[in-house]
Amino acid sequence: MTRLSDVALQDFIIRGYRVVQPTADLHGELHRQVERVLATGNPGNDLIERIPLLHQLFADPAVDAALTDILGPGYALNRHCHCHDLAPGNQAQAWHKDYPLGGNMRYHRPRYVLMLYYPHEVTPDMGPTALVPGTQYYMNGPGDEVEGVALTCAAGTVVITHYELWHRATANRSTRTRYMLKFLFARTAESLPEQRSQWLPTGRHAALYRTLWRWYGGQAPALRPHRSVAALQAALRDPDERVRLDAYYDLGALGAKGVPVLMAALKDESARRWQANLERGDFTNPSQLESPYGLAAASAVAVPALIEALQDREWWLRAGAASALGCMGSPAKEAAPALAAALQDDSEWVCRNAADALGNMGRVPAAVPALAQALDDSRAMTPWSLSDAPLRENAAMTLAKWRAPAAAVAALQQARQQGNEYVRSWAEWALDRRF
Repeated sequence: MTRLSDVALQDFIIRGYRVVQPTADLHGELHRQVERVLATGNPGNDLIERIPLLHQLFADPAVDAALTDILGPGYALNRHCHCHDLAPGNQAQAWHKDYPLGGNMRYHRPRYVLMLYYPHEVTPDMGPTALVPGTQYYMNGPGDEVEGVALTCAAGTVVITHYELWHRATANRSTRTRYMLKFLFARTAESLPEQRSQWLPTGRHAALYRTLWRWYGGQAPALRPHRSVAALQAALRDPDERVRLDAYYDLGALGAKGVPVLMAALKDESARRWQANLERGDFTNPSQLESPYGLAAASAVAVPALIEALQDREWWLRAGAASALGCMGSPAKEAAPALAAALQDDSEWVCRNAADALGNMGRVPAAVPALAQALDDSRAMTPWSLSDAPLRENAAMTLAKWRAPAAAVAALQQARQQGNEYVRSWAEWALDRRF
């Protein structure tokens, strides 16, 4: 299988999207089938069932190679999908990110991508999708004056974007309907055995890019921030989100030296921002903070302090610690028993963040019974984003990533009968992966 070049993957890290031309000529038939299906109403999540030919698109060598390089082997197709049909006369959307999956943490590391497929040519007057390259790391959106990059393209084009990239539909000034089929894919394993070349990014977000490149298996020299710890600490309160992110990643690059400052920031941020996050109105997790990214960059040296924070009396700090461990992924495996215990926390956000975090660590046998129990957890949860059963969905997704351990099979078989379609789909996929 042809892999993306290191330069192409580095470009994805910086810009947040990749244009792919499938090798198979499917677009004419897919366009006809899309028009036929939508003539009777938008099928929503049943799109693939209504148009099975889409499986050939997903299996196309060029598409599969790009998804594999970005998400790793064994990536998963999420149940959620949609066909956007932008009719003539429709006005431009506002800049937005898609809702955070299950109301979970928005990761900088590409664990989720959107695949956008255009079965026909898209011309400038048809309301092409517009992207703002590089904005996948920001919670603050671009201003209305920003035009972005309009995805005018040939028939059959696929565009793979980081899930968090800011985007919108532009105004359709043509006489034709513009179709865009949107699919969601998820990483299932954090291990990245392939070695990549050395990369020396400089300037804004250099530490962020280096962190992601190392996560991908690439080589990047240790970063020595030019600012003192005191200067970095002061930058954490800068009004510019970009400045704050650089400071957090620079502190993470300091390793053990930066951890005390990052933990103090986590305690401060989690107390100060949880309520504002919930009040944003866009399904933001209360632990959508900036300090977890720096703690994840610090890697394993931050784990003991985060395990201790999981026992704090304040739920927002416990939830923030779980979120930081989830950002970190496999280097935080030592925290898996504490995260498993957190599945019974009194706070729904601690439970939910813990279940999500466990999915990024690789299989941990000791945590399987607690996750299996969470599949049938009947506690009331805030309906958030696409799911009305977010804890159960996170538990099912984690067990699916772990290839349905034997101790969870009976619980997953029961979960296949649940009313929530996302819980059902993850349970089915988990059981299918065992063979």
